[in-house]
Amino acid sequence: MKKLITYIAAILVLILAHSCKLDEVNRSSVTSDKYFVTQDSYEELVNETYRYLRPLLQNTGHMWYGTDMYDRTGVVDDTQLPINDYTVFTGNESQSWWTDNYNLITKANTALSRGAAIQSSIDPKVYATRTGELLALRAYAYLNLVESFGDVPLITSEVTDATYNFTRAPEADVYKQMVGDLNQAINQLPADPSDYGRVAQAMAQHLLGKVLLTRSYKTYAQPTDLAGAVSALQVAMNKSTLTTWETLFGDQYTVGNKEVIFAVRYSSTDANNKNGNNLYQQFKFWTDRFPGGALAAPYWRQDASYQPTSYVFNLYSANDFRASERFLQRHIVAATNNAAGTNGAIKTGDVVIYLPQVAMTDAEITAYKAANKPTYYVVNPNQYHTFFGSNVIYPIIWKFYDPTVVVYTNAGVDPQGHRDTYVFRRAETMLLLAEAYVKQGQGAQATALINQLRQRAKLSGSDLLAGNATITDVLDESARELFGESNRWMDLKRTGTLLTRAAQYNAFTAHNHPTAIDTKYLVRPIPVTEIVRSPTLTQNPGYPGK
Repeated sequence: MKKLITYIAAILVLILAHSCKLDEVNRSSVTSDKYFVTQDSYEELVNETYRYLRPLLQNTGHMWYGTDMYDRTGVVDDTQLPINDYTVFTGNESQSWWTDNYNLITKANTALSRGAAIQSSIDPKVYATRTGELLALRAYAYLNLVESFGDVPLITSEVTDATYNFTRAPEADVYKQMVGDLNQAINQLPADPSDYGRVAQAMAQHLLGKVLLTRSYKTYAQPTDLAGAVSALQVAMNKSTLTTWETLFGDQYTVGNKEVIFAVRYSSTDANNKNGNNLYQQFKFWTDRFPGGALAAPYWRQDASYQPTSYVFNLYSANDFRASERFLQRHIVAATNNAAGTNGAIKTGDVVIYLPQVAMTDAEITAYKAANKPTYYVVNPNQYHTFFGSNVIYPIIWKFYDPTVVVYTNAGVDPQGHRDTYVFRRAETMLLLAEAYVKQGQGAQATALINQLRQRAKLSGSDLLAGNATITDVLDESARELFGESNRWMDLKRTGTLLTRAAQYNAFTAHNHPTAIDTKYLVRPIPVTEIVRSPTLTQNPGYPGK
């Protein structure tokens, strides 16, 4: 596994110097075809493909903004962030998402092509396994693209010459390619890879289930899609184990958790950890931007990318372990000692900000401060977008806290996070399967799956779901369980709830759309830069560009 998480600098100059755009061409004088002729060099090329998952999985805006769960920070006003607010796009807001996904496809195609060219030099079992890995990774990127943009260029072979005439393949063709690739991958992949972090059967089966479930909602759905999704998801679920939140996210965190179906690996050695995990930064407010605040451990590493919506904060029952203080902080503590203030001397570990789930009256706040010195601020839920103006305060999602990061780092600096990013885990498989059961009219089976997750969260009795689950029940449980993990935008789009739930729960979206949101926003604009570079590309209706 070390090969997958080590930055392979030596081969970067030997791989085709692919552009980040679709007009890919080898501008290097190095003849890589003379290097990639052995099994070892082929393995390096496959490993290099995995490296492109890091920037892709850190490009979270297209997975989370504009949904019911993730909002942007600050005062809700007329300033606009189109990807969240569904307002006027310039046409290039989605460039990085387009680029990161096509970069992964490019590397997968290159490795597939080079492997086929030297197949006789590669152990047959290794070749079959690596081909399966590459096909699954390519399908993962294409699902991101086809759901984001609709029709997209379908590129399944290595691009070796400058190309300026890309065209968009119909969605149905892209789905057909993904299904074929994933079925082939499943047949060639091992049930349990020797290296944790590589694609295995369960990952491809989970992804196939998601692809088939998504296609089952489409006008071009195949009659067997829903049943096929159920079958694939059941198999993927049975190849993993439901573990504990403590070992997934808490102080008992372990690498190689049996619940994880596929993860992006990071190294505990900073020299090998370029573009370290940054999830631990993204849900913290700026602690140094209010009176008395400062940047100090453990709050100093922050970029305030997202503010969870009120919907998220109100989802959890009082006994839900997933919203306990270890994973969702409502008590913000002092990181350092301070001089005496109006509420007494502040010592490290003292609660200085309290963010109650239920709004407190002025009298209750006064009484709370008197009883809980040296608390300085009590911030009610209706103040999360207004407290101290644009420098807002809100409960911190502490689920991704990484105690191994001991050096100061902030936005614009390598975050150096060591913990893995979970791409797929059994809990998501269960929730996708629950969604499929609801769609089949088997709500009771969906309820049973949801209750397994609630019981794991230490809930019982009236906190368990009764009767037949609905799609709302599934989406709500997914929000509780998979915050900061799954592609919420895709989940809501698939279930036909994206625009209504965004308008209902996302403060900026609601502010910008007092009436219904235009359905053109169910796809993103093709980046104008790509259209200029390849004039045969066409734009989605209602966006800039031809």
